[in-house]
Amino acid sequence: MKKFVFSMQKILDLRAFEQSQAELELGKVNAEIARIQNELNAIAASRVSVTKSTDAVSGDFSLYAQTQNYFAFLDRRQEELFEQMAQAQLLAEQKREVVREAMKKVKVLEKLRETKLSQWKKERLDQEEKAMDDVVTAAFNER
Repeated sequence: MKKFVFSMQKILDLRAFEQSQAELELGKVNAEIARIQNELNAIAASRVSVTKSTDAVSGDFSLYAQTQNYFAFLDRRQEELFEQMAQAQLLAEQKREVVREAMKKVKVLEKLRETKLSQWKKERLDQEEKAMDDVVTAAFNER
C-alpha cells in the first residue's frame, strides 16, 4: 500500500511559516517594549542618582537650577517614552491577535491531517484484513 500523503501539506507548511513569521514580528515588538522599559528604568535611576548627589552638596543655587533643568529634560524624555510605550503595546496586541489567528489556522489543518491519517491507517488495516481473508479463503477453497 502506498504511504500516507496529506493533500493539504503545502498549505499546512505555509500556515506554519506564516505563524512563525507572526511570532517573529511579535518578538520584535516585545523587544521594543523591553527597550523602552529599560530606558524608563534608566531615567528613574538617573533621577535618584542626581537627587542623592545634589542633596550632598546643598546650598549651591546654580547646581540646583541645573538639576531642575535636567529633571525637566528627563520628564520630557519620559513622556516621549510613555507615548512610544503605549503605541508599542497597541501594536503588540495587534501582533498577538495575528499570532492567535495563525495558530488557529495551523491547528485546524493539523487536526485535519491527524483525522486523515487515522482514516488512512484504518483503511490500510481493513485492506490487510481483506487480503488475509482472501488468502485464507483461497487456501480453504483449494482443499
